[in-house]
Amino acid sequence: MAKTYVTAVITAREGCAAALESELRKVVDAVRAEPGCLRYDLHRAGGVFLFYEIWASPAHLEAHGRTPHMAAMHAATADLTARPSEVALWEAVETAG
Repeated sequence: MAKTYVTAVITAREGCAAALESELRKVVDAVRAEPGCLRYDLHRAGGVFLFYEIWASPAHLEAHGRTPHMAAMHAATADLTARPSEVALWEAVETAG
């Protein structure tokens, strides 16, 4: 199965960046321990947060979306975000000649 690459951009509501960061940080260790998680990194630029993820397969990513810690994170951050998350799935581009 092909690796699955994901970016998820989450934008904080005005005045909520610190609270949003606190909630997003709570899931990092749990996600990194999930089967098939190869990378799960959180980045920040002002009130905008980016998760960069690599999963062993699409099935692992799908299972990740159904975990209790992700459901809890979505519930805890619903009132802290300015808009829905922007999630993109990516494919690696082979560049070796």
